[in-house]
Amino acid sequence: MKTPIESKIISAVSSSIGIPESAITADRSLDDLGLNSILAVQLSNELQQQYGITDMSGVSTSNTIEEIADYIKSKVS
Repeated sequence: MKTPIESKIISAVSSSIGIPESAITADRSLDDLGLNSILAVQLSNELQQQYGITDMSGVSTSNTIEEIADYIKSKVS
């Protein structure tokens, strides 16, 4: 089951790469989804604004939506 944070990330990824949200799972690799470095930076910026996190370095080392969500949870908790 998706967490609210995972759902928001999936929505952002979906709008960035044009894949329906239903085709994106939290454990799927961002590379497999076609998220290139430019889109990854845009995603990081969007999530930074949404969650007010200044240190987004963990996003760049995350390979899945689930890992990004875990990183965000650790920063907002």
